[in-house]
Amino acid sequence: MRVAGAAGVMAMVLAACTEKPQPVAREFPDPDSAGAVLLVERCGTCHVAPRPTAHVADGWLTVLNRMQMRMRSRGYPILEKEEQRVLLEYLQAHAAPAVK
Repeated sequence: MRVAGAAGVMAMVLAACTEKPQPVAREFPDPDSAGAVLLVERCGTCHVAPRPTAHVADGWLTVLNRMQMRMRSRGYPILEKEEQRVLLEYLQAHAAPAVK
Protein backbone atom coordinates (compact mmCIF):
# COMPACT_ATOMS: atom_id res chain seq x y z
CA MET A 1 0.00 0.00 0.00
CA ARG A 2 2.81 2.36 0.82
CA VAL A 3 4.42 1.73 -2.59
CA ALA A 4 1.15 2.51 -4.37
CA GLY A 5 0.89 5.74 -2.40
CA ALA A 6 4.43 6.74 -3.34
CA ALA A 7 3.76 5.87 -6.97
CA GLY A 8 0.65 8.03 -6.92
CA VAL A 9 2.54 10.97 -5.45
CA MET A 10 5.32 10.52 -8.02
CA ALA A 11 2.76 10.47 -10.84
CA MET A 12 1.25 13.73 -9.58
CA VAL A 13 4.68 15.37 -9.31
CA LEU A 14 5.62 14.29 -12.83
CA ALA A 15 2.31 15.51 -14.21
CA ALA A 16 2.81 18.88 -12.54
CA CYS A 17 6.31 19.16 -14.01
CA THR A 18 5.14 18.48 -17.55
CA GLU A 19 2.53 21.22 -17.49
CA LYS A 20 4.21 24.39 -18.67
CA PRO A 21 2.87 27.61 -17.21
CA GLN A 22 1.71 29.86 -20.01
CA PRO A 23 1.98 33.60 -19.60
CA VAL A 24 -1.15 35.59 -20.28
CA ALA A 25 -1.16 38.35 -22.85
CA ARG A 26 -1.29 40.94 -20.06
CA GLU A 27 2.34 40.16 -19.21
CA PHE A 28 3.52 41.47 -22.58
CA PRO A 29 3.83 45.02 -23.93
CA ASP A 30 0.76 46.25 -25.81
CA PRO A 31 -1.15 43.13 -24.67
CA ASP A 32 -4.23 43.64 -26.83
CA SER A 33 -2.29 43.97 -30.07
CA ALA A 34 -2.42 41.28 -32.73
CA GLY A 35 1.31 40.66 -32.22
CA ALA A 36 0.95 39.98 -28.50
CA VAL A 37 -1.99 37.68 -29.10
CA LEU A 38 -0.05 35.74 -31.75
CA LEU A 39 2.95 35.50 -29.43
CA VAL A 40 0.92 33.96 -26.64
CA GLU A 41 -1.32 31.76 -28.76
CA ARG A 42 1.16 30.44 -31.32
CA CYS A 43 4.56 30.61 -29.62
CA GLY A 44 3.09 29.32 -26.37
CA THR A 45 1.96 26.11 -28.06
CA CYS A 46 5.25 24.25 -27.56
CA HIS A 47 6.95 26.32 -24.86
CA VAL A 48 6.44 29.35 -22.70
CA ALA A 49 6.15 32.32 -25.02
CA PRO A 50 9.36 34.37 -24.87
CA ARG A 51 9.40 37.97 -23.83
CA PRO A 52 10.13 40.32 -26.75
CA THR A 53 13.22 41.50 -24.87
CA ALA A 54 14.74 38.01 -25.14
CA HIS A 55 16.49 39.13 -28.34
CA VAL A 56 17.52 42.33 -30.06
CA ALA A 57 15.38 43.39 -33.02
CA ASP A 58 17.81 42.00 -35.64
CA GLY A 59 17.81 38.59 -33.94
CA TRP A 60 14.07 37.99 -34.07
CA LEU A 61 13.93 37.16 -37.79
CA THR A 62 16.39 34.30 -37.30
CA VAL A 63 14.48 33.02 -34.27
CA LEU A 64 11.14 33.23 -36.07
CA ASN A 65 12.49 31.35 -39.10
CA ARG A 66 13.97 28.64 -36.87
CA MET A 67 10.70 28.21 -34.99
CA GLN A 68 8.79 27.95 -38.28
CA MET A 69 11.09 25.09 -39.35
CA ARG A 70 10.54 23.33 -36.02
CA MET A 71 6.79 23.76 -36.25
CA ARG A 72 6.77 22.33 -39.76
CA SER A 73 8.96 19.35 -38.77
CA ARG A 74 6.68 18.55 -35.81
CA GLY A 75 3.48 18.77 -37.81
CA TYR A 76 2.21 22.06 -36.35
CA PRO A 77 0.66 24.57 -38.72
CA ILE A 78 3.16 27.28 -39.51
CA LEU A 79 2.38 30.96 -39.39
CA GLU A 80 0.87 32.48 -42.49
CA LYS A 81 2.84 35.31 -44.15
CA GLU A 82 0.64 38.01 -42.59
CA GLU A 83 0.94 36.41 -39.14
CA GLN A 84 4.72 36.28 -39.57
CA ARG A 85 4.79 39.96 -40.49
CA VAL A 86 2.61 41.01 -37.56
CA LEU A 87 4.53 38.89 -35.06
CA LEU A 88 7.94 40.01 -36.31
CA GLU A 89 6.94 43.68 -36.21
CA TYR A 90 5.67 43.25 -32.65
CA LEU A 91 8.78 41.43 -31.47
CA GLN A 92 11.12 43.91 -33.10
CA ALA A 93 9.20 46.91 -31.76
CA HIS A 94 9.55 45.60 -28.19
CA ALA A 95 12.95 43.91 -28.51
CA ALA A 96 15.95 44.37 -26.25
CA PRO A 97 18.10 47.37 -27.06
CA ALA A 98 21.04 46.59 -29.34
CA VAL A 99 24.38 46.35 -27.58
CA LYS A 100 26.88 48.94 -28.75
